[in-house]
Amino acid sequence: KNIKHNGNLTLEEVIDVARIMWPTSLARELKGCVKEVLGVCFSVGCTVEGQHPKDLCDKIADGEVEIPEK
Repeated sequence: KNIKHNGNLTLEEVIDVARIMWPTSLARELKGCVKEVLGVCFSVGCTVEGQHPKDLCDKIADGEVEIPEK
């Protein structure tokens, strides 16, 4: 099927999606659910604020990008 998905999301949109998905996720913190959503972004080939989702995930893990508690 070689379908190419492209698009650019904002970090706020990713956080909003994570808030919706959090109750059904196994992640203990919202940060973990945001990382799950970023994994889906990577899978479908979209970027987040012009960055590769993996790079943004690494920045979240390093504390360079802060995700709200709730």
